[in-house]
Amino acid sequence: LVPGLAFSPEGGRLGKGAGYYDRLLGGLPIVRRVGITADSLVVGGLPIEPHDVVMTHLATQTGVVEALAST
Repeated sequence: LVPGLAFSPEGGRLGKGAGYYDRLLGGLPIVRRVGITADSLVVGGLPIEPHDVVMTHLATQTGVVEALAST
């Protein structure tokens, strides 16, 4: 479960800029990565850099959906 300031439908995550979660998740075997957020914080247009680890799922108050990039 991964927090963030905002997420994109493709699984991109906007954090605080230190890269802690990207380094942690990048060192793990293939696992489900679930971004925890509010519906209002799922926005389009977040940049995804090559070093970013994208989420496989997004969990909001209305449910859990598979991120578009993981399909």
